[in-house]
Amino acid sequence: MNKLFLVLILFTTAAFCEVINVSPVGQNPINKAMLVARSGDTIALADGKYYEEVVVKGGVVLYSPNLFGAQIIGNGRNPVVKLGNSSKILGIAISGGRNGVVSSNPGATIENCWIHSNQGSGILAMNRLPKITNSIISNNLNSGIQATKIGSVEGELQHLTIAENRANGIEIDGDQEVYFKDCIFYRNGNKAIKSSDMQLILFSNSIFFPEQKEIANQDDLFGKPQFANKLFLLKDNSIGRNKASDGRDIGFVK
Repeated sequence: MNKLFLVLILFTTAAFCEVINVSPVGQNPINKAMLVARSGDTIALADGKYYEEVVVKGGVVLYSPNLFGAQIIGNGRNPVVKLGNSSKILGIAISGGRNGVVSSNPGATIENCWIHSNQGSGILAMNRLPKITNSIISNNLNSGIQATKIGSVEGELQHLTIAENRANGIEIDGDQEVYFKDCIFYRNGNKAIKSSDMQLILFSNSIFFPEQKEIANQDDLFGKPQFANKLFLLKDNSIGRNKASDGRDIGFVK
């Protein structure tokens, strides 16, 4: 293909991508924006509380520029957010749903999100796990992440703090290896990780408290982390400070 022609194609595609700004005014403002959004568009949420349930269209990014400034709150009966093909949620606090986020489509991504206080699981994944990075999944009444019949994984699960969920931190069944990296599993009600095949669960640089004997790895990662605030950020003297594979703290980092 002619290089100039290729550049023109890329420029034309980029020119049609839009940023749609939304504020928490009126009824279902996110859903109204989603009606007009197209693949490649970004929906940017102003700070505030959004009382609605959202299906993120394929290829659309749903984004809070101010970390956790936008809060999407469900009604306790349905999922708060459903992810489409190659859709992404970024920087949002999600709570109050039957499940916080439901994902079964390829290419889905959850990044810099706080998914908490849902009636079921924080994240419910079916058939495939979305890419989940630098997020908090806490205080959900079932498991933090519940993954069923997992046959593929979109990427590493890295820099997660999975804490104080009433059932398990992670509950997985399937035939696919799942790799956790630089994660904290803290005071989940049953187990940090429950799996139909524990040999498929891999991890590195992760903290488990309390200790789960069958996934013992490096002894120095089995200790009680000390948190500075409700976002589970580590105190200066805590285990896991500056010990992640990228030199940052283990778990969620701002």
